[in-house]
Amino acid sequence: MEAIARGSLRGEQLTHAARASRLGVTIVLWRSDPRVLSWVAEGLRESRLRPAVLLVHVNESRETELTDCVRTTFAGAAEVVRVTSSAENKGFASAHNVLLAAAFNDDGCDAVIVLNPDVRLHPGAIGRLADFLPDAATMATPLLELADPETLLPEGRIDSAGIRWTRTARHLDALQGRPVDEAPARPTRVEGISGACLAVTRAAYNSMVAASGEFFDAAFHAYREDAELALRADALHIDRWLVPDAHALHVRRLRGTERGGSAYIDYLGVRNRFLIAFKHGRRRPGSPVLALARDLVVAGGVLMRERSSLPALRDAWRLRSSMRAKGRSFRAQARGRPHV
Repeated sequence: MEAIARGSLRGEQLTHAARASRLGVTIVLWRSDPRVLSWVAEGLRESRLRPAVLLVHVNESRETELTDCVRTTFAGAAEVVRVTSSAENKGFASAHNVLLAAAFNDDGCDAVIVLNPDVRLHPGAIGRLADFLPDAATMATPLLELADPETLLPEGRIDSAGIRWTRTARHLDALQGRPVDEAPARPTRVEGISGACLAVTRAAYNSMVAASGEFFDAAFHAYREDAELALRADALHIDRWLVPDAHALHVRRLRGTERGGSAYIDYLGVRNRFLIAFKHGRRRPGSPVLALARDLVVAGGVLMRERSSLPALRDAWRLRSSMRAKGRSFRAQARGRPHV
C-alpha cells in the first residue's frame, strides 16, 4: 500500500486532552459555483459542533448584491458570520492570511479550519478535529473523499489523505483514487496537508508567522501553497496529522495529476514548482539530483510543447531573488526558535 506517513501507514495516536475549544473557519471565494456553496454551507449548519466564527472573503467583488448573497448562503453556519470582499483578486494565500489573522487575533480562536468552497464537512468532522487538536503547534486534516461534480454525492474514493512527496520533489495527494476503506484507521502523521481542508492551532499559526512573517506564502497566488507550507512546518517541527474519523467530501473538478486539464493550473504548477525550488533549494524533499532532473524536464516541456506556460517560467525567474531571500530569512528565524 502507498506510504503516506514518512514511509509507513502505521497510525500514531496522540494521548493529550482536547483544548481547541473555540474553533473558526475561513473560506475564500473566487468564481465559486452557488450550488456547491450552498452544499458547503449546509454541511457547516449540520455540524454537531458549531464553529464560533466563519470568515468568508469574496475575491474580485465590491458588489453588495454578491456579498449579500454569500451572507444569505452562509447564514447560521457559525455563531458569527462575517463576509468581506475586494475589487482585486487577492488569491488564495493572501486572502486566507488576512482571515486567519482576524480569526486568531480578533476573534480569539484556539484553532481555525482553512476550508475550500467546494469541501463539505460531515456533521461530526469539526468536533473530531477539535477533540484531536492539542494546545500545541499542530496542523490536521480530515480524510477527504471525492464527490461527483454533478450530483455532489460521495464516490467512495479518496481525494486526499494528506500530502506526500516523490523523489523528484513532486507533491501528490496521498492515496488519491483508492477506495475509502483503504484509509488508515487511526490518526497518522503525514508529510503535508491539502489546503482544501487544513486545521491549524494557534500555537502552530503563531510559530509560522513569527518565523515567516506570514502563514501561507503570499507569492503563491494559488496551488502548491500547501506543499510549500508543509516544508516550513517541518523545519519548525510543527506536527501534521491525518484524522481519518473526521471526514469530508471534496468536489475536485480537475482529477488526478496529469497535465493539460487546465492552462491556468498548468501555469501555476510550473511557476510554483520553481518558486519552491528557489526558496528551499536542496532542502526540497526527495533526491536533489532527481529533483533537478525533473526541473529540467518541466522546463524543457514548456519550451518544446506547453508554450502557454512560458509566462510561468518568466515569472518564477523574475521572483528568484526574492524567494531565495525569503528562504534564507525563514531558515535563520527557524534556527533561532525552540521546538514547539
